[in-house]
Amino acid sequence: MSIRKAMTACLFSAVLVGGALAVAPAASANESGALSCYGSAKSYSKPAGNRWYPQGSSYLTATSNCNDINIKPNTTTSIAVCFLPSSGGEYCQSSFKTAPAGQWTVVATDVRDGTHFYFDFSSTTANSGVWAA
Repeated sequence: MSIRKAMTACLFSAVLVGGALAVAPAASANESGALSCYGSAKSYSKPAGNRWYPQGSSYLTATSNCNDINIKPNTTTSIAVCFLPSSGGEYCQSSFKTAPAGQWTVVATDVRDGTHFYFDFSSTTANSGVWAA
């Protein structure tokens, strides 16, 4: 009977260790994905007097580094993303998200690589920081 108990305990321990090892790579992959995304961040500086970055006919492009459009402003701001589909035209998100100063904020999710976009700030005050997409 003691051999049976020892075998059961050993098998139970193996299952627990195996389950923990299977979960560890997934968590590590999420962390490395975020590091890769934020590691490719680019700075921006929006001057006072307008709501958009970049201005004029310029636009930003989503890359394979990130699955989302992220922003980390130096001052708290409200922001939305406007998209420029390859089919023409443009459309903007219907609501603004608050992006706290010094914190990464996801502004748009599941954005395809190569998507063109620009930021729409709710205010015309100057704003700067970094973005990643």
